[in-house]
Amino acid sequence: MAANMFMSQREQWYLTQVRQVGLRLGDSPELSQLCQAAYEDYRQGLLSASAYNTIQALCVDLAYPH
Repeated sequence: MAANMFMSQREQWYLTQVRQVGLRLGDSPELSQLCQAAYEDYRQGLLSASAYNTIQALCVDLAYPH
């Protein structure tokens, strides 16, 4: 994904982990913990707003597929 070129390693790590856990387990405590950790990192300024929004959207999509 071209957008990943502009993301930090931490942001890319979250995307990879959320995708792997979400595809494997769906709505699970593990996915919820990852999403909560991403929020905490965002609040601390470790994730950009754009990356956080992408991570959260992926969390929701994988937890509650349409």
